[in-house]
Amino acid sequence: MMNYKDFKTISINSHLLKGEEIISYCSEHPEPNVQLIGNFMEGWLSDDETVTVHTSGSTGKPKSISVYKNQMLASAAMSAAFFDFKYGQTALLCLPMSYIAGKMMVVRALFSGLNLLCREPSSQPLQDLHYDGIIDFVPLVPMQLQDTKDTGSVRKILLGGAPLDYRLEFRMQRFKAEIYHGYGMTETLSHIAIRHVNGANASPVYKGLEGILFRQDEFECLMIKVPFIKDMIHTLDVVELTGDNSFIWKGRADNVINSGGLKLHPEIIEQKLSAVIKDRFFVTAIPDKRLGQKLCLIIENKSHNSNYINQLQDVFKVILEKYERPGHILFTPKFSSTTSGKIKRVETLAIMGF
Repeated sequence: MMNYKDFKTISINSHLLKGEEIISYCSEHPEPNVQLIGNFMEGWLSDDETVTVHTSGSTGKPKSISVYKNQMLASAAMSAAFFDFKYGQTALLCLPMSYIAGKMMVVRALFSGLNLLCREPSSQPLQDLHYDGIIDFVPLVPMQLQDTKDTGSVRKILLGGAPLDYRLEFRMQRFKAEIYHGYGMTETLSHIAIRHVNGANASPVYKGLEGILFRQDEFECLMIKVPFIKDMIHTLDVVELTGDNSFIWKGRADNVINSGGLKLHPEIIEQKLSAVIKDRFFVTAIPDKRLGQKLCLIIENKSHNSNYINQLQDVFKVILEKYERPGHILFTPKFSSTTSGKIKRVETLAIMGF
């Protein structure tokens, strides 16, 4: 069994550091995110068997949970096996250390002997990198790849933290880097299932990492068995199981709309609309006396006009089934979002007065 006490060496910006050297280097570094690596490593090097991690708050209130360091190592081992990490390879860390994704990149570097090339989190981390070598692995949120025109010398990119919209996924087909989309959450210690986004193996099917098993409850929500976590994890993600170790994601159970007895998944409608709406948007429901709930399209835009609304309604008739067409189109200047760019639907609706 792995022991976190055996993993005390890491390479940061090509500086091989061990134990207290890591904390000293990070504390003296000018970049805040590197300083946070030092804070994390201070806890990692302590005798405490657990560390505290924070959920993003995308599906509820943010909360703090304690996880075992050896569980984080087990998660890192699964990632290393899938992505075939080798000692000395370079990984770009440009995610905030505040959340599990950043922390797990440090643990992966400890486990696999990766060199962490650190860059402050930004919306375009691949731009002006000023790095001459190959970057073997980069975890990003989709927002960070939104305006990218070229993946340069990056070999593999793992996206997570938010769904992919159709337009971004379409653009990714021309990128040279191998691009993956991970499924996971803080409670599973980052990704536990991955699908290929581009290339010959592109697929909507998420395949679980080694040892992960999937089940469904009576509401078709995903249940996850992770080898290094004692209890089965119940989610609110509605899926179509394609095997014990794979699934297709359909949407969130807490987003399902019941309109006149029809159960609609907003995420499926949104995928269709993402091909024609340039602004950020989401599909939700508002109360309706006859139907119970009526479909409503919310668009993030400071201004709009009746011509645009008429154009959208014409498009609805072409790309949406009759029961999928929003009965209302509303606009708001600014969505409430998580740090990864995921829209907070409930909070946005509350701001709008619903």
